[in-house]
Parts: sequence; C-alpha cells; structure tokens
Amino acid sequence: MMAWLLLLVITLFSLFLSLTESISIDCGTTGSYVDSNNVTWVGDNGFVTTGKPMNNTDVVTKPINTLRYFPTGQTNCYTNIPVTKGRKNLVRTKYYYENYDGNYSPPSFDIVYDGKHRDSIEITESSENDEERFYFSELIFAPANENISVCFIRTSPSHNPFISSIEVYSFDAGMYADLGPNEGLILQERYTYGAEESISYPLDPYGRLWIPSGSENSLSLTDLKTSAPSIDITGVSNKPPEIVMSKALSGDSLILSNMGLIPLTGLPVYLALYFSEPQSLGRTQKRSFNVFLDDTKVSSRPIVPVFGKATQVILRDVVATSGSQIVFQSTDDSVLPPIINGLELYSISNSRDGGGGGGGGSKPQANNAVGGGAKNNGVKKKKNKLPLILGLTFTFAFVIFSSAVGATFLRKRQIAKLQSNTTQTTSAGHGIGTGMSPLVEQQFASDANDSYVVQDERH
Repeated sequence: MMAWLLLLVITLFSLFLSLTESISIDCGTTGSYVDSNNVTWVGDNGFVTTGKPMNNTDVVTKPINTLRYFPTGQTNCYTNIPVTKGRKNLVRTKYYYENYDGNYSPPSFDIVYDGKHRDSIEITESSENDEERFYFSELIFAPANENISVCFIRTSPSHNPFISSIEVYSFDAGMYADLGPNEGLILQERYTYGAEESISYPLDPYGRLWIPSGSENSLSLTDLKTSAPSIDITGVSNKPPEIVMSKALSGDSLILSNMGLIPLTGLPVYLALYFSEPQSLGRTQKRSFNVFLDDTKVSSRPIVPVFGKATQVILRDVVATSGSQIVFQSTDDSVLPPIINGLELYSISNSRDGGGGGGGGSKPQANNAVGGGAKNNGVKKKKNKLPLILGLTFTFAFVIFSSAVGATFLRKRQIAKLQSNTTQTTSAGHGIGTGMSPLVEQQFASDANDSYVVQDERH
C-alpha cells in the first residue's frame, strides 16, 4: 500500500510539474480548445470576476475573436494565475481592437503585474481586418509566489481597458540569470535578423516572439543564411532558438537605431545580442568587430562569431534613450563585415540600481502592431499544459500530493511591451547619441559558455 502511494505521489508530482510549464488563456470565452500548434487554450472563467466578454463577430482567428473589456472601475484584475514560483517566466498579453465597441477609438491604459511591474498600452490604430497583426506586451520575471495578478488600470475616463489573451511560459534554470529577484524585463524589441517571418512557439519553445528584420530597406546590408548543419546553443544561457541563429544581417556600416519606445529621458535597459558565423571561413578569412552603444565601446575585446555555434553579449544597467544607437565596426584585421543574428532589448523594472520603476510611461507606436503566428516548418509541437482541466480527479490527486510533499507549484503572469521599428541605417562612422552611460567594468565568461556580460560601473 505504501509503495503504491509513493508511486502515485511521484507520478502526480511529475504530472503537476509538467502541467505548470505553460498556460494560455483565451479572454472573454469559456471552455477549452487546441490550436494548430497543439497549444491548449482555456477560457478566463475562474481568473476574473469583472468586465464583460465580447465576441468580435468580424474576426475568425482564435484567440483574438473574443475579448474581455472593462467598462467600469478604475482597476480590474485577473487573479490566481498559476506560475512556477522562483523560476523565470514570460508573460504575454495580446490586444486586438478591430473596433469591437463601434467607437472607432482605440484605447490606451496601464497594466500592473503582481503589484510590481507597470507597463502602458496605447493602441493607435485598428488592424484593418488583418488578423495577423496585433498589439502585445511581454514581461520576464521570477515570481515570488505561486500565483499572480494582472491588473488593468484606466488612465482616461473615455477609454475602456480590454484584453484578448494571456500566455505564460516558463524558462529553464540559468536563462536570464542576471535578472534580480525583484526585477522584471519589459520587452521593447526582439528581432531575428536576416529573416522574413516571425518566430515564436513552437520554433521557440520558450514562447518568445521574434520579429523579422532584413536588408530589404538598405542596399548596403545583406541577409545571410548559415551553411552549418546545426548550431550549438548549449553555451548560451538565454537559449535563443536555433532558427534565429541560422540567419543573420551583415553590412560594412551596420547601425541599429530608432529605439522609439524608450523615452528621451532614458531608461535602464537590458540588451542581449546574439551572433553565429554563417560561413565556414578559410584560413585567410576573418570576421571581427566591436560593438558600440552610441560613442561607448561595450566590449574590451572584439566579437569573433564561431561557425556552427552561438555567442551572446549581454549588457545591463545602462541608460538608453529613443535616440540611442548600436553601432558595429570591423577591426583593422577583419576581412568580412560585421553581422548580427538576434537582439533583445528590455527596460528594467525595479532595477536593483534604483532605476526603472516599470515601462517608464513609454507607449507602443502604431508599428507595434506586428505580424503574429509562428511557422511550424516541421518542428515537433509541444503541448501547452494546463492545471485547470483535470477536474475532480486532479483535485483529489492534488490533495494527496500536497499532504505527502507539502509543496505546491503554480505559475505567474506579467506583461510588457514591444516595438518593431528598429531599423538598420547606413553610416560610415559611429553613432552620435549620448544616452548611454559609460561601461567601464566588463566581465567575460569563459570560452566554454560563449557569453559576454557587460555591466555598468554602478553594478
């Protein structure tokens, strides 16, 4: 009997941990369904008691064909959203307005996650019947509790907050490891360079949405595709998906600019750059370059991407403004021009250095409406598992599990914001922005993990 109970407890423990890997809530609906990516969606009953559900009759695509809006109250909250306590989680909320209220007045409002991280949503236009374009917001953080709240704050008497969907993904241990326990990363930009289509789950098993950015707007830039049969990402702690590392943008004068979501006054940011050499270089070929934040060199040694292997450079606790630029410059002995495969830019909420109380009041622009949906490309699909669909059987099993182990694992949600208008401009010189503070203390990880960590002198 005891052996049977022990086996049951172990089985239920494994099941419960798997169930808390991710959760997807279709706001404004009931029941559950499985989408084309084998993700299970549930309705928002049990998470919210206020607001009104709405069917967007002109929209076919789930989950954006329903929403929940809040016509009354200053603050309305989703609560008891299960999270994995202490692990890094990504929370994404989507907003598809499409004039659901007949007012032709896209709203703006604020979001507060778990009472700590505040972001702003400003929907500036309808998606004009394009169901692959939507506004969204993301946050990465490590919840301190086993469930969280997501609250919508009215900022204008005439604007009703609303929400189309909420998604939560859990990260592996070690990802975004330099994020403090009380900090959050509010997404500003995430790009896959040299690509033509957005990338998300299941191509990125951690649910990150990567926006494509290529050379189509510049004759001086080139899209590259790797000739390596595979790319090793095991030494890169943030685990960018291999498909992101398989393509790159290259140019002799490569500048990333137009960080329009960051206010002119500046915010402390977390910047992750990802590199992988796309060619098997000959003995006389070399690709080597330095990266600058505005006029400040951010690494004490040049970046030399490795063929078939990923490298990441992480910078944090520096202040960026909307005029800041990331500038790439070849070294004198380099034969080939600089490249970049991927980029993530976040503002730091509750920065451990005292800055960044949240999204900084920055607002998404019209071009934050981005193409959605990841192309499968034959990648094996992984279910989005939910701890809310097993009914009484799960409840009974959970009681046994709780008594035997004395621990509960749930999961948390939070939100952020993205801009998709970083552009590559051509210039022979360095950027002239002055928004970045000096980076004088640099820490380089061993060659084994291919990570550069660059921090402000305050840290």
